Amino acid sequence: MSDAHLHDELTSNPARVTADTKFGRLTGGRAANGAAVWLEVPYALPPGRFQDPKPLPSGFQYEDKEYIREDTYAVQPLVDGQSAATPFVDKVGRGKPTENPLFVNIIAPPSFPSRKDFPVKIYIHGGFLQFGSPHGLSSQAQYVAASRNEVWVNIGYRLSIFGFLACDEPRIPGNFGFKDQWLACQWIKENIAAFGGNPEDITISGLSAGAHSLHQLLHHASRLPEGQNAPFHTAILQSNSIVANPKPPSVLREQYNAVCDALSLDPSSPTSFTTLSDPSAIPASKLTELIDSDKLGIYGTFRGCLEPEWYTGGQSDSVDLMEWQRSGGLAKGLKEKGVKKIVVGEMMEEWYLYSIAHPVHGVGDIKFNLERYYERHDIDKVLNCYRTLPANAPLADIVRLMGEILSDGQVYLPVRFLARDMMKHGYPILRYEIRWSPEQRRPLGYVTHGTDRALWALRIPSLEADQVPIATAWLDAIDDGIKNLEKGNEQGLQKVMALKEDRTIGWIDDERWEQVMKVGEALES
Repeated sequence: MSDAHLHDELTSNPARVTADTKFGRLTGGRAANGAAVWLEVPYALPPGRFQDPKPLPSGFQYEDKEYIREDTYAVQPLVDGQSAATPFVDKVGRGKPTENPLFVNIIAPPSFPSRKDFPVKIYIHGGFLQFGSPHGLSSQAQYVAASRNEVWVNIGYRLSIFGFLACDEPRIPGNFGFKDQWLACQWIKENIAAFGGNPEDITISGLSAGAHSLHQLLHHASRLPEGQNAPFHTAILQSNSIVANPKPPSVLREQYNAVCDALSLDPSSPTSFTTLSDPSAIPASKLTELIDSDKLGIYGTFRGCLEPEWYTGGQSDSVDLMEWQRSGGLAKGLKEKGVKKIVVGEMMEEWYLYSIAHPVHGVGDIKFNLERYYERHDIDKVLNCYRTLPANAPLADIVRLMGEILSDGQVYLPVRFLARDMMKHGYPILRYEIRWSPEQRRPLGYVTHGTDRALWALRIPSLEADQVPIATAWLDAIDDGIKNLEKGNEQGLQKVMALKEDRTIGWIDDERWEQVMKVGEALES
C-alpha cells in the first residue's frame, strides 16, 4: 500500500459524500479505504494580517464546490532544521502558501452517513509554531478514523510571524494562532454533527507545538465567562506544554523593532504597523525571506505572548499562567468548564530532534538559541543546572547539550510541572512515556520527538505488519487509561504508563523525576 496524500486518493476516486451544515451543503470524497473526507472547510472568515479571527456570520454560505483538494497551507518559513529529511510536500500538502489557513480537514468512518454519533478527535499539528499544516502526511487520519470509528478533525492556523507577532507599542495583541485554534474548536462543537460526530464527545490532542498550543487553550478555557463551557472534555498533550510564562508584549517590542529595522521601516513611526499589516505593501514572501535568511537572528522565532485579554477574557489586567496553574486555579477552572481529564507524556529520547532545531556552531550558540524561548533572567538559572563545556568542546558535545536543555525545557519539565500542579489539586492526569517507536521512523535510531506520530494516527502505510497491533494496543491502552480516570482509578504522580522497548505496555516508575525537577526548582526560584 502506498503512503499517498488524501488529495491524491480523493481526486482519483469518483465516490462523493455530502454533509448538510447550517452554512450549506459540503461535498467531499472518499479515501481509498472508504473513509468520508472533506478538505479545507473554512471555520472563520479570511483574517486580516495581525488581526484576530472572526467567526462565520449567520448568513454565510459555503462555496459550491468539491472539498477534496489540498489547495493551500499556512505561509511559513522554509528553513526547518527538524524536518530537513522530509519532503516539503509531505509537510504541507500539494497546495500553495496563504495567509488564510483557517480551515479544517474532516474525516469520518466509512459507515457515514448510515451511521452517525461517532466520538470526535481534534488534532493540532506541531512545528515549533513556525511550520506545518493539517495536510501533513504523518497525521492524515483516514486509517485511524476507519479503524476506531471516530471522526477526526485536523486544524489549520496561522504560523510564525503571521500567527504570533506581538508588541505593546504599537499594540499588537498577538496569539493569533491560538485564537484561530480556539475558534476552530468552537466551530467543530457547533457543526460536527453534520459530519457524523457527537458534539458531546470531543477529545482534543496536539503534538509538540500542538501540545503547547493545547496547554494555552486549557488556560483560556479555565477562565471562560460564566455560562460558557469548553468545546471539548479531554485533552491529550504529546511531547510539549508550557514551562514558564510567555514573554509580555513589552519585551516583544524588541522583536517588532527588529522586523521593522530589517524592512527599513521606522518602528517609532505611527505608519510602520500600517505598512507591515498591508500584504500589498509587504508581501508574505518578503517576511518569510527575512526569517529564512536569518537576518532577524533570535528574533526570527515567533511565540505566544502574555496577553491578559486572551487568557482572562478581559476579567483582569494582569496574568501569571504558572501561578494560576500552581495555585489550583487551572484545575478548578477546567473542571467547572467541562474539561475533565488530561493525558500528557513524552518520548524516551526527545533530545535528538531538539538538538537539530537551530544552527549550532559553538558553545555560545546554546545561550543564543535559548533566548528564542525564554526571558533572559531565566536563561542563566537554567544553564547553571547543566555541565559546562569548554570553548573548544567538540561540536557533537555542544549539539547534544543544547538538545538536552531544550528538551528538558520544552517537554520533560513542563510535563512534570503540569502533572504535579494538577494532581496536587485533585485533577485526574494520565502520564505516559513512549520508549519504542517504529524502527523505520527513527532518525539515527533514536526514539525521539515525533517518531510516535504513526502510532497515534495509526498510519498503516508507515507501519510494518507486525507493528500495527502494537499501535492498536497503545491506542487501546490510552482509551482504557482515560476510562480509569473517569472511575477515579489513578496511579501516583511518579507512575507512568509506558510503551516499553520490548513493545509491551505497562506501568513504570519515572526515572527522570529528580534530575528534571532540579531544573524546575531553579526556574521557579
